[in-house]
Amino acid sequence: MSDHSISIVPKKSKYYDNIAKAEEILEWLISKDIVKPYNSDCILSDKKGYAISNGAEKITDYPDSLPFFLTINGLEITTQKEVFHTGESGMEKCICPNCNKDISQEEWSFIDDWYSQENDNSICPFCKDVIDIHQLEIIPEWGFSNLGFTFWNWPELKKDFIEEFREKLNCKINVVYKHV
Repeated sequence: MSDHSISIVPKKSKYYDNIAKAEEILEWLISKDIVKPYNSDCILSDKKGYAISNGAEKITDYPDSLPFFLTINGLEITTQKEVFHTGESGMEKCICPNCNKDISQEEWSFIDDWYSQENDNSICPFCKDVIDIHQLEIIPEWGFSNLGFTFWNWPELKKDFIEEFREKLNCKINVVYKHV
């Protein structure tokens, strides 16, 4: 069995007060007993995460598939600028909103352009126009932000939980599925 994750990422490159929002979301998840209230070695990283807790059974249609028995089973919170990508499955399609060309097979300098700036802008390798990276049609979905919540080895999350998460973030989101 390989590790996988589900990341919920705001469609904002710079989520203002991202650390305060991360703490608010964590407190909400702890209050619902979805994750444990203390750090542990439960994520696929050198950082610490928050291990799965019993309330997680309420946010998935597949509670028997929750990773209680795995070492890697927790929530990773990211508060630094990051590209949330799909891992092994890569990028099948990436359509520029200006020229409608698929840039997925081109050099991915548009990601470097975004990463080096403090805004959502990037440059299309075809039309050379400035594009909002969140306007790209990327399949499977990717996320670009300084805030993200990654659930390691959890089964698919219920739509109403994802919607409640979106409401807490008060913005559009990307849900990124990664396989390692």
